[in-house]
Amino acid sequence: MQCQLSAHEDGEHFGLLDDVEYGTALWLRWRGTTAMALVVLADCPVVGPGADGEGCCLFAGHTEQHTWQDTMESTPRSK
Repeated sequence: MQCQLSAHEDGEHFGLLDDVEYGTALWLRWRGTTAMALVVLADCPVVGPGADGEGCCLFAGHTEQHTWQDTMESTPRSK
């Protein structure tokens, strides 16, 4: 399982397992290599800028940046 948060080395890691119901998902949470837990977390309500308003694919209250921010940074900007 790979952590879905932006690149980081310390702290908790989260991997998406499945959608539970509208607005929540089942996540695997771990720290290091031993302590793991299944947690149900509410979806992140933040949407990206622009007309399409792409939603964040993480959970409410996550650290680091939203998933659509990762996409914006890796996409070359047109002049």
